[in-house]
Amino acid sequence: MGMLGAKTHELLSRGALLPLWRLQRVARGSRRAAALHYFDGLRFRRRAAGWGAEQRRAWVLERLRFAVRRAASETDYYAELFQSAGFNPLSDFGFEEFAQLPVLERDDVRRAGFGLVSQAVPRSLLRKDATGGSTGAPTEVWLGPEEAGWRESAIEYALERVGVPAGAATAFFWGHHLDPLARESLLERYHDFEANVRWFDCFRLSSEVLEGYHKEFERWRPACIIAYAGALAALAEHLTACGLRPNYPRRALVTGAEKLWPEHREVVERTFGRPVHERYGSRDVGPMGFQFEPGRTHDFEVDWSNVVLEPETPERDSGILVTKLHADAMPLIRYRIGDLAHFPDGSRPGHPAFVLHEVLGRDLDRIWLPDGCWLNPLQLPHMLKDYPVREFFIIQRRDYSVELCIVPREGFGEESRGAILTAASANLPNIDVSLVLVESVPRTKSNKWRPVVSEVVPGGR
Repeated sequence: MGMLGAKTHELLSRGALLPLWRLQRVARGSRRAAALHYFDGLRFRRRAAGWGAEQRRAWVLERLRFAVRRAASETDYYAELFQSAGFNPLSDFGFEEFAQLPVLERDDVRRAGFGLVSQAVPRSLLRKDATGGSTGAPTEVWLGPEEAGWRESAIEYALERVGVPAGAATAFFWGHHLDPLARESLLERYHDFEANVRWFDCFRLSSEVLEGYHKEFERWRPACIIAYAGALAALAEHLTACGLRPNYPRRALVTGAEKLWPEHREVVERTFGRPVHERYGSRDVGPMGFQFEPGRTHDFEVDWSNVVLEPETPERDSGILVTKLHADAMPLIRYRIGDLAHFPDGSRPGHPAFVLHEVLGRDLDRIWLPDGCWLNPLQLPHMLKDYPVREFFIIQRRDYSVELCIVPREGFGEESRGAILTAASANLPNIDVSLVLVESVPRTKSNKWRPVVSEVVPGGR
């Protein structure tokens, strides 16, 4: 297998192995439904790619009504919720009426348990998934065949659009405790060969590990690398420090799992000589947005045929609420995903957004001011990119004071310290700001970098 040429392997995967695997899934009773929904999702996205905004809005509204009615008829939770809210799911409601429904919190999902699970989907077809627990305990969700198929096709469709069709050589620079990378069984190894993918663990990195990955990438020359943003930035910094210019990937760089910060994008694009596609998604919802033309714009195109994304408030920077349109097993309606986004002008609660100008970070990662105003999670990190800073961690205590924990680069001195403190204090009036130098910054349980954490609990939240 290792001697198979890259082009030959791609032709084999695309022309024979993957089509046969999909036919096998359709033929097997236990996997047939998910496979058929996968094909439905691909066909619909390709067909609707040229639709205008009004045609998309009309389709989304009809599908939203179907999803709400199905939730009311198949789950105890939504039957009771709609009745107590005085909402008639059988009415031809519009987006404004939809906006009046209560927001679904993660705690609601945990408390509801199987009350949120459809009674119409056989238990044998349910698949359990969970969030990575970046901000606390993982949230368990259940997928049915329809949602599983639409999720799978979302990933394939996005990569297809950026020149990486299924079967193209793809390196996953990935890994945390919920995604073990020990591909030890013969079946797992065969499926990786079949799909033409290889896995590279980003959980523990060092100069030696990065050098080993670089050499393997040089030999293999994958078409695409899909990576944790921080891990890809670490590889780019290693290559730059060693004076190396990579000959890979041949087609695309894609980041996910954690926010791609501006300084990471800059070093990656400079090192690899190509723009980075950032994708936005979560374990409890799946893919939600993708940057298809990062050389032109960093807007995320929403996967609108699978999810409705709406702002929680009319403000430009708002929390994201998600409604799944194909959740056959566990409907989530107006679900607070826990992220902040920069929405287009005119966006309103209840109405679908087809583009996000920016995903700002976790809702909990705001830095709060005593007057109730806040700084979005990008503001201070963006400021630090102008200084010799390798990594950083910003923590806000309950008394509103802010501590900047800096992993310095060569050249960081008192001048840098003073300039950072002056700039931070100007952005954080009437707040004590301090700076300490550290050797490393902590990661979350799911191996993600949260550069801003606030302990402040503002009133009304």
